[in-house]
Amino acid sequence: MRKHLSFSLRYFVFWVILFATYRKAFLIYQFENLKSVKFNEFINIFIRGAWMDSSLAGYILLLTFLLLAIFFWVSPKSITRMYNALTILLLLVVNTVVISDMELYRNWGYRIDATPLLYLKTPKEAMASVKTPLLILFVVLLIGITYLSHLAYRKWVARELNQTNKARWWYSPIYIFLAATMIIPIRGGFGIAPMNPGKVYFSQNNFCNHAALNPVWNMMYSVSKSSSMSKTYNVEIDKAAAHQRFGELMHTDSTLYVLNTNQPNIIIILLESFGAKLIGPLGGLPNVTPNLNRLASEGILFTRTTASGDRSDKGIIAVLSGFPAQPTQSVIKYPTKSNKLPTISEVLYKKGYSTAFYYGGDPDFANIRSFLYHAKFQRLITQDDFPKSYRNSKWGVHDEHVFNYLLTDIDSAKTPFFKMFFTLSSHEPFEIPAKPKFNGKTEVEQFLSSAYYADSCLGDFMAKAQQREWFKNTLIVLIADHGHRHPANHPNWEPLKFGIPMVWLGGAIERKPLVVTTTCSQTDLAATLLAQLNLPHGQFTLSKNILACKVTPFAYFAFNEGFGYVNQTDTIVYDLVGKKYIKQTGKNIAETRNDAWAFFNAYQEEFNNL
Repeated sequence: MRKHLSFSLRYFVFWVILFATYRKAFLIYQFENLKSVKFNEFINIFIRGAWMDSSLAGYILLLTFLLLAIFFWVSPKSITRMYNALTILLLLVVNTVVISDMELYRNWGYRIDATPLLYLKTPKEAMASVKTPLLILFVVLLIGITYLSHLAYRKWVARELNQTNKARWWYSPIYIFLAATMIIPIRGGFGIAPMNPGKVYFSQNNFCNHAALNPVWNMMYSVSKSSSMSKTYNVEIDKAAAHQRFGELMHTDSTLYVLNTNQPNIIIILLESFGAKLIGPLGGLPNVTPNLNRLASEGILFTRTTASGDRSDKGIIAVLSGFPAQPTQSVIKYPTKSNKLPTISEVLYKKGYSTAFYYGGDPDFANIRSFLYHAKFQRLITQDDFPKSYRNSKWGVHDEHVFNYLLTDIDSAKTPFFKMFFTLSSHEPFEIPAKPKFNGKTEVEQFLSSAYYADSCLGDFMAKAQQREWFKNTLIVLIADHGHRHPANHPNWEPLKFGIPMVWLGGAIERKPLVVTTTCSQTDLAATLLAQLNLPHGQFTLSKNILACKVTPFAYFAFNEGFGYVNQTDTIVYDLVGKKYIKQTGKNIAETRNDAWAFFNAYQEEFNNL
């Protein structure tokens, strides 16, 4: 067994070293891009890359241990031949991907993903675009590199495999246990977030982030997501009519300006799970968010705001990119698509704003980090920027510490600035560093107590901010990432679950207090905010300016395999799998159905074209 374990360790290291070697070759091949890489970034490419390389090596070692467990009765020579064959097969696959990726990156600008597989449906046409000399070079390189790497495997990794004793039956459960431990490198450690492309992103220079990716791992990830992401649903409306009606739904005219400047500092505070059911002025419970209840009367309160989705990753996309949630996996988990979305932060960055994103947790969760770098946030402040003693929550650092960090940061910030803070203390499992407001032990009471705590942190921040000089020229937008099933434990499709608050505050507001009763979505923040700044927002094609003098009030939301649509009077909820309406209430159901399908059709076409 000792020699088997020694072989397994060397096998793991062999793959990690091989992947690092291929990464170096990739950097040399992309020499023009390499010129823009700083020395510390060059080192980080390999450090971050090793993290993902270890994940892929973990998959390989998982297979290795399982084979040892299954074939414990086989002779050492047979084991040696089996691993020789397995290694040749793996090397052929890995080397094919690696060599293809080097050339494809030069043409595409992103690492290899599931896209090449689409061309296998028409192999003749795909091969027609490849020059014969390039194809010959590819085959020669594949054979040569595979031979050399397999030679290294035989000389260093498998040198003692022939000399092992025949395994005993009780080795098998040990190998199964060792196979199970491979979940650690596969997931990228013990953190909440499993390995994803965002875990290796670290730089404002996207080439550095791309270089850190392992192309084989990235392709596997892309393939695993592509089936759900490419799903297209039939619509119950003529396409031509849908296009016409969508244009009418999105049409707006002149803007009602509510700010006293077109270049304010901007802070967006994204409140975790703050559904409208918690907010007194929105018809929710009166004593859960007393600070937000009070603040709602001091600025601009939007009383009919709807979350686009039911998860944080969907909410971030909706707020920053004005792009609706998907009825399947969030687009943020599919960087090839999400990196084509416009963002508020990128628009402001190009207009001279300094940008920063604050989150007390791990932004690798749900691939958020890679999207934030795409969104041109110059700084990401995460749990790693706080002392370990502050990380006393499963999710990271509690809101009070991050609010204090944000306040200190703003005091010395270059203006104009755009800052976004995503809270976390009101996320499951609702751990808070304070005495619970609601003393019961039920999940509902724990959730309400966590929301009360997060609201107290918000109130403390606003009280301090109002005393600062920068507050006079600042717009603060409070908006939730999504609602919550509690209180009342609503089902995942229930429209009440998607109601959220949106409040605009700060010295940059001229018209206050003001109540806006127009039905709107998270996605509308992008167009509305940029219109207030007299900045173009046509690239946010699914976002509308709700402060226009003439606007059609509506909001779309998505849940798993379904979507909903609400306007001032009607509500439609549709099950895309069962192909039936779950809920229909209001005055003009037939017309609202058409509007809902017109928007869904436009969203689906926009998504498929990314």
